Amino acid sequence: MNRHWAERLSEHRETLTRREQDLIDFIAAHPHEAVFLTQAELCSRAGVSKPVVISCFRRLGYGDYQDFLRAAQGFYAGPIDSAQASAAAFQTVGTVSDLVAQALRVEAATLETLEKHLEPSQVEAVARACLAAGVIYLYAEGTGFSPAQYLAQRLRRCGLRALLVGGDRPHVLDDLAPVRRGDLFLTFCYTQDAVLVAGLLKLVGDRGAVTVLVTGTPDPDLYRRADHHLFVPRGQWNFKNSLAAPMAFAQILLLAVEFVGGPDLHRRLEELETIRKGFGKRNNG
Repeated sequence: MNRHWAERLSEHRETLTRREQDLIDFIAAHPHEAVFLTQAELCSRAGVSKPVVISCFRRLGYGDYQDFLRAAQGFYAGPIDSAQASAAAFQTVGTVSDLVAQALRVEAATLETLEKHLEPSQVEAVARACLAAGVIYLYAEGTGFSPAQYLAQRLRRCGLRALLVGGDRPHVLDDLAPVRRGDLFLTFCYTQDAVLVAGLLKLVGDRGAVTVLVTGTPDPDLYRRADHHLFVPRGQWNFKNSLAAPMAFAQILLLAVEFVGGPDLHRRLEELETIRKGFGKRNNG
């Protein structure tokens, strides 16, 4: 399994020395700077020695400093805001043609990152949990809202009870009030308040619902609160963030649900298409 940054930090939380934790805390507090620093610069800025940096990346399972740095860059791509992303992108292109080519390369790179981190066993487990759920609650805001909305719509076509939560934040708790054991809560977490998401995961988890966290957010504490957590990036450091990976994941999960659902689910989809075609003919006539 290709464990990413948050999983490694979570696994070694109790074994990091105080100085190693200082280093990790500095990177988390200053990701936009830290992930571009040389080893000497990082030591100076974080106030740690070179042996501390070496022992830290080795403890986390990285072969060298560059592997350590690339992992941090990939994981902390999520927090870059829209203005920063645009400014970075426009510094590297001179024409709209350049812009289009660069955008496509970035999208491809983002999907490659998704492929690297997305474990098929995790996707299958979540798909089976969806099929077994009484009600599937999908919570998201901002970047995550579109893939959540897509899943809510398409899962209903599969005969599953899927409800979209999060369009009206003051009423999120009202929407989640009916959650009970046997339900599933899936959240796309990109721009939401991590404290709020952690609270919602605890709330529904305490009620016995299965919890699924899909995120590109660098918050290891969130991972331990979810039954299933999947790292889905939002973009690259040097270009505008996009919905390519979150939407691709939503489509992959939907296909996995249909695949695991087998002949019964396929028959339902065929019946639905028959009804849709017949309905169109009747109305046109």
